Amino acid sequence: GTAGPLNICPPFERTAISGFLLWGGEGRRMGGRDKPLELLHGLPLVAHVHARLAPQVGPLLLSCNRNLDRYAAWGDARIVDEVPGRGPLGGLVSALAHVRTPWAFACPGDTPLLAPTLVAHLAAGRTTPDAVCYAHDGERTQPLFLLLPATAATALRDYVDGGGRSVLGWLDAAGAQAVDCSAFGSSFANANTPADLHALAAAAGESPVSPRPAP
Repeated sequence: GTAGPLNICPPFERTAISGFLLWGGEGRRMGGRDKPLELLHGLPLVAHVHARLAPQVGPLLLSCNRNLDRYAAWGDARIVDEVPGRGPLGGLVSALAHVRTPWAFACPGDTPLLAPTLVAHLAAGRTTPDAVCYAHDGERTQPLFLLLPATAATALRDYVDGGGRSVLGWLDAAGAQAVDCSAFGSSFANANTPADLHALAAAAGESPVSPRPAP
């Protein structure tokens, strides 16, 4: 089952959390294009996600394996996978090696409707102080929206080095906790296809995001 926001664990400041935007797939259903750079209301998807996640976390890291120069404006660091072909967990392992905060939050880089309170909601939903938490949207798990202590890095690296690639498999091995995020359903919408991007444009309406100049 899923756990609601029980508020039994002490909260922590956003500066204690590093944010990760995960991607790195080949974007086959987008014609091989780099999905977070696809435009929504004239701005890249990554710009929308950045605008929504940056106020919720401290350092913001981008896990990306191509177009590194184009992503420079949207994060404090760009992390290339240490070993290619290990999927989202490989990106997470590589990013965690650069974390200097006690917590990390990860989500895909092509989810422009990310709720501005999702990180706090996951944190409030912990039932133990060091729990790995991930979102459940009321219908299905959303395992790539997860909050984890930096101390989980060693076990995650061991899992991936041992051949593990399943995100849900690792969450199960870690005793992770699903948090009821049914009130945040639109947060999990992403752009896998051009049709998805069209639907996101309709759902987003006029974008409140302003362009961020490159450094």
